[in-house]
Amino acid sequence: MATSHKTLVSSRVKTQAQPLRESATPKKSDGKSTQVRWGNAAQAQELVREAKRLALIRAAGVAFKARGFHNTSLDNVAAALNVTKPSLYYHIKNKQDLLYQCHSHALDLGDVALEYAQSGITGLEKLQRMLRRYMELITDDFSSYSLLSDLNDLPTDQRAAIQERRQRFDSAFRDFIRQGMKDGSIRKCDPKLTVAWFMGSVNAIPRWFATDGRLSGAEVARIYTDLITRSLQPDRSYLGKC
Repeated sequence: MATSHKTLVSSRVKTQAQPLRESATPKKSDGKSTQVRWGNAAQAQELVREAKRLALIRAAGVAFKARGFHNTSLDNVAAALNVTKPSLYYHIKNKQDLLYQCHSHALDLGDVALEYAQSGITGLEKLQRMLRRYMELITDDFSSYSLLSDLNDLPTDQRAAIQERRQRFDSAFRDFIRQGMKDGSIRKCDPKLTVAWFMGSVNAIPRWFATDGRLSGAEVARIYTDLITRSLQPDRSYLGKC
């Protein structure tokens, strides 16, 4: 798979901390040529390549959402990016592969959120951190179509790969809930049904969210996280189970 969103973020930080200093012209020392180190240059090229790939994914997500997968051609995507169609094949094999990368990118964002969650102490804190970060990411730098579509348009092997990653993502949420029930930060509930409930709501955000709307992505993330938290926190006056 191509470089993940998490790797790109990490690479950007490293690149900013280590700017290119070598000249393209080999230097001489004591009359002998010194080999030029191209590590930073190669890293910069990879960042540019990855930035182009993410721009392609975002453009595809917008086009797929507006037209539908079957009614969108690679010509449409290329036109949206103001590039030629052949240039797209540097990053993708075909339209199905582009859809697969849209799905993969959304899951890359989930991986970033999962890593962010690990600094939480209780199960509830980890759940809150993962949810909030994930919603911030999917309303800022993402391909929304992948969260709205099913996997039927993908070939079998790619569909299986996405399903496996989704299951790992779902399992992480369930584990946080189990930890929360054990440490007392989350009331007794059915982890599977609880995750299905709140992730159904979270993954529907792209249906209505607009970057120029009344609420920012960060505000939506805060409100949703607060609502989910209130529903999961132990309440002595509530005698039932979720």
